[in-house]
Amino acid sequence: MTNFEKIDSMIAMIEENQIPEGKTFNEFSMEFFQEVKLLPLSKYLRSIGRHKRLPKIMNMRKAGEVLTDTYSDSDLVSFVKRKSKQGKIPELDYQSIMLLRRIDVKDNWEKIFRFFRGSETVAEINSTTRPELLPQEIETLENFLKEKLRINEKELDWLLEKFHKILLEKELLRAIRKLAK
Repeated sequence: MTNFEKIDSMIAMIEENQIPEGKTFNEFSMEFFQEVKLLPLSKYLRSIGRHKRLPKIMNMRKAGEVLTDTYSDSDLVSFVKRKSKQGKIPELDYQSIMLLRRIDVKDNWEKIFRFFRGSETVAEINSTTRPELLPQEIETLENFLKEKLRINEKELDWLLEKFHKILLEKELLRAIRKLAK
């Protein structure tokens, strides 16, 4: 049976970046996942007016799911322990769980270890793991641009080449922004 009072108190703690005394972050996230796994959480949060921190709360649920799946698979446990500097499953935190996505658990751990190494930020890791556009998506976007800008294929290629250069060179971008005002 779903204990909504307990869920609400856990949500309040997550919103305040807190964890209960005597528990680790990993234990708390797994307990939270066990409480809400049968509940359509985003719908519940919207219905009680707590949608302001929806991504953070959903990330906590995902952290609990990843940890639960990890502990239930001996191959994953050995993989994570081998990759970890401490030789054990690392303690997650409210910042590292922003990396978790609906992908393979092993891929989520790879992203977390990249973050823990300190060489990349959460934003950098998330931007490098975005999938490339599918050919149909590229064609749709090209047709949209050609129609809206009233240009042909050759002009579109020229525009994209120049735009790519502008995005790479920040001075060009600043100059264009100043001129476009």
